[in-house]
Amino acid sequence: MINRFYSLLAAVVLAAFVCGCSDKAAEEKVWGDYVVACGDKDVYIVDASKSTDDSLAVIWHWNVFESYGQIPDDYRHWIRVLDDCKPVNGGKQLLLTSSANGTLLLDIATRKCLFYARTPMSHSADVLPGNRIAVANSTNKKGNSLEIYDIARPDVCVWKDSLYFGHGVVWSEKYQKLYALGFQELRRYSLKDWESASPSLVLEETLPLPGGGGHELSAAGEDAFIVTNHGGAYLFDIHSKTFTPFGPLEGVKNVKSLNYDPASGRVVYTVAETSWWTSHIYMKSPDKTLSFDPKWRLYKVRVLPELTFTPEPDPALRAEGTNLRIFDDNIWQYDSETIPEKWLPLGIDPRDSVRSIGFAKLVADHKPDIVTLQEYSSHMDGHLAPKLRELGFTNACEKDGSWNFTPVFYDSTAVELLKVRYNLYTPPQFSNSGTKSFTSTVFRHRGTGKVFAVLNTHLWWKSEENQPGSTMARASQIRLMMAEAEIIKAEYDCTVFLMGDMNCEEDSIPIQQLINEGYVPCYKAATVFGDDHNGHHVCSASGFSAESHRKGPDRATGALDHFFIHNAPAGTEVLVYRCIMDDYTLPLTDHYPNYVDVKL
Repeated sequence: MINRFYSLLAAVVLAAFVCGCSDKAAEEKVWGDYVVACGDKDVYIVDASKSTDDSLAVIWHWNVFESYGQIPDDYRHWIRVLDDCKPVNGGKQLLLTSSANGTLLLDIATRKCLFYARTPMSHSADVLPGNRIAVANSTNKKGNSLEIYDIARPDVCVWKDSLYFGHGVVWSEKYQKLYALGFQELRRYSLKDWESASPSLVLEETLPLPGGGGHELSAAGEDAFIVTNHGGAYLFDIHSKTFTPFGPLEGVKNVKSLNYDPASGRVVYTVAETSWWTSHIYMKSPDKTLSFDPKWRLYKVRVLPELTFTPEPDPALRAEGTNLRIFDDNIWQYDSETIPEKWLPLGIDPRDSVRSIGFAKLVADHKPDIVTLQEYSSHMDGHLAPKLRELGFTNACEKDGSWNFTPVFYDSTAVELLKVRYNLYTPPQFSNSGTKSFTSTVFRHRGTGKVFAVLNTHLWWKSEENQPGSTMARASQIRLMMAEAEIIKAEYDCTVFLMGDMNCEEDSIPIQQLINEGYVPCYKAATVFGDDHNGHHVCSASGFSAESHRKGPDRATGALDHFFIHNAPAGTEVLVYRCIMDDYTLPLTDHYPNYVDVKL
């Protein structure tokens, strides 16, 4: 399910891609144009030919949170530190290994997980004939091994051999042999009983390395391998079984990954520059350096032989000129440890331990600077807060001392927190279970130095018919926020963003107060795209669907979630307002997440 903005963006990206492919078809294919880089929880495909010293052409990105709903919940933990991202099966898939003890086979085009296994300290993997996978595991009490798996049987090891400091494994299609790299040896294996249910490998030969610390093993054409250890890089000739110092990188130490094309002489590699990671990919013949954000902590780079898919728009892509993204979502408070009876036939688990992964995926995918949430219970906090911290977010109210159902999380590398205040609405008959509140925050944008305020709220929920006085209770709650905004404006004279689940529509008395005071709905203020979807669907203990359960067909008559901008000086504008309507969000909450892209 893709809304109009997403469709328009997809069309623009696809047109650019098709044009690029048409131009490229007239050129000679260059090995190394497309590289795959990985580190921590992320994998990137970069068009090196279109990247410059200050501009990185990322055409595809995947984060481990995208495995939500595709692999067992606990397996995300085992792939949280990626150390290899090898293209396999003609470059259509990636074999991901993780030092955190996992291996994953990922289809690039569909972004689907095709295989998973818990593999202790895995550092390398490759696809073998018969739909099998070999994995080399490094130093771990259950590792130091070479393992074989069937893709059709995830997480079931069918054969194992000891291999100290296992760091590399490559299948030679030409010679029908498997080569495996350990601390100070290179091994050659042949297949045995491969068509049976009990396959195995036969160790044919063990060759000593020219020094200890074997680290990298990659194919260099059909008749040679690249091998690296602590001391340097070598070219291994399969016929002569000799190691020769690799001239282009002779004397270079701590090479973590190295790819070499004998036909063109081109080299693509990474070197440990900060502990075990780097923020650079280096190329030779011709010389070029790709510079990544240091936060990405790259480990290995691989070369994608060709682009076999059409990239979808990156959800992290921002409208041109954007320097601030604010993400908002009511995340449906469901604190029970029991799966609702009506969810059991659906095969979906709505407990916080699972839904928190989906919310983390939303943040990981869209990369906002600020995240505002409603119905945020302490139960959900136990599951989601650690994931948000992994993604670099801090709860503005974490030192406040009182529980906050309407928190504001922020990326401290993008913004600096200047002020925060939490206000619980009273009287209690209009603040069920103490969940109705607002949080006001003031930030300084690190890139521009500009100050702005974010007010996040959840208003009383019942209708006037169900509880008389509800409309005016919401109106009073909004007046409290507006008074807070006036105090902030008096101190900082800054732009104010006000958002949240307000449980009333745009033409209601509470919301009209905001509009009459100059608060502009962001979907109307947006100069590039304003999403008109009303933002609600069915999701409760009774199940979920894409069917709207609000009465109006558009935002003005149907939306209960609102996002406003106020007191914006000349030059500050909302570029995009969007509801995120991807199918995987449906069982997360009855609200569609929404965000604004802003130019301060």
